[in-house]
Amino acid sequence: SNRYNVIGNMNEHGVAIGETTFDGLGSLAEQDGAIIDYYSLMWLALQRSATAREAILTMDSLTKLYGYASTGESFSVSDPTEAWHVDWIGKGQGEKGAVWVAMKVPEGHIGGHANQARITTWPRDTAVAMWAPDVVDFAVAKGLYPKTADPLAFSFADVYDPLTPLSARLCEARVWDLFQFAAGPEFGAQYLDYAQGKNLSNRMPLFIKPNRPFQLNDTMWAMRQHYEGTWFDSRNLLGAGPYHSPYRARPVVFEVDGATYAFNRNLGYVGTFFHFVAHCRPVTNIAGSVIWFGVDDSSLSVRVPMYSTTSSAPSTWAYGVGDTAHWANSAYWRMNAVANFAYSRHALVGTDVQTHVVATERHLMDVVATADAKYPSILASEGRAAAEAYLTNVSVSSADKVTNDWANLWTQLFVKYRDGLIVDSPPKPAHPKDLPPPPGCSAPGYDSAWLSRILKDTGDHYLLPKGGNLAHQERKLALLSRR
Repeated sequence: SNRYNVIGNMNEHGVAIGETTFDGLGSLAEQDGAIIDYYSLMWLALQRSATAREAILTMDSLTKLYGYASTGESFSVSDPTEAWHVDWIGKGQGEKGAVWVAMKVPEGHIGGHANQARITTWPRDTAVAMWAPDVVDFAVAKGLYPKTADPLAFSFADVYDPLTPLSARLCEARVWDLFQFAAGPEFGAQYLDYAQGKNLSNRMPLFIKPNRPFQLNDTMWAMRQHYEGTWFDSRNLLGAGPYHSPYRARPVVFEVDGATYAFNRNLGYVGTFFHFVAHCRPVTNIAGSVIWFGVDDSSLSVRVPMYSTTSSAPSTWAYGVGDTAHWANSAYWRMNAVANFAYSRHALVGTDVQTHVVATERHLMDVVATADAKYPSILASEGRAAAEAYLTNVSVSSADKVTNDWANLWTQLFVKYRDGLIVDSPPKPAHPKDLPPPPGCSAPGYDSAWLSRILKDTGDHYLLPKGGNLAHQERKLALLSRR
């Protein structure tokens, strides 16, 4: 069979595969003798498939032959003409392979998944759906679905990954955030009680139609959200701290006095290893498709463009350089350093980081546009090998430059926000031979809402007694405020 070039999670034909793990039933979690886990399955399929449909069928045939060594997964599988949502779970002990259902994303619609199976019933129409032939019979044989029940009423998600209030609140709510971002607040209000885990019967649709054309940059920013402006927005709640962080310490689920509570699990998630936006471009764009690949928290990191014909990975992004031995020359750790510096003062530092993200990605989009325009002339004059080498160089050099830029950004942020201050850029000296004067700085302190919370909790613990020379006291305060 053919072996296609793969970079990240995309191949040279613009076929891309992403996933989220939903685990599913524990009884199906292990399969003796299975050797293909879900990561390997994606990459093996990408190496062998020229279309999204072919990739799904390849995944099925590979696991039938070699077994499936993972738990339940939702896959997004796309190519330049189609996109599919696939819910998939192994067969457990006694039989190799998996059962699955795939639904095609309708034209003009979007879908999403976040650690919860989402396909319920599906039409037996191969134009819009694909499925394992035994997906229902297997459930019947395992005692998971009544033998006398209607096969057409079979719900994959309800049988293989039953919904709970926790999975609605921590998993489906992330899809809700994406969908309300795309479809508007009316959608958010309609399905809020479902996302809260209060009304599991008010199930969200599998796909929705956005209220506007969804562009590449919309997708970039949809994956950076923290429920801003919604019922879930936690930036002004107590756990946000004085700088309105949307993040909370893990574990996000906790118990107090016998009741169970859950903090948000955001779209822009602190525990992300890598993320991407696959731009599966039409075949009329002869430069091919582009995967915008990022590492660490998607809300505070840059995605860099990799052309689908890129033949080598950037050294600072390559597999293996995310371990602790490669701190000094790793995109993963440099993105981590910037993000973790931003977490504790999110309203200040996080906003600054996102400004740099915007500027960097805008520049990278210009880089792609320039490369797209230049590629045809290189192809015509020097041949395909030279043209693809050019695209590889664009991909690799752009990505490695971002790694270096993010190391410099961390330094700039540390200097600017040190010691609880905001430090200005150093002013220019009056004469070229003079040393620059010290930079100005300001102390942002806490806002009035946070100060009120402090006083409510501490009473007069911090209260200064009245008396003394007020003018001298003000002079002393001015001195101390400069230190």
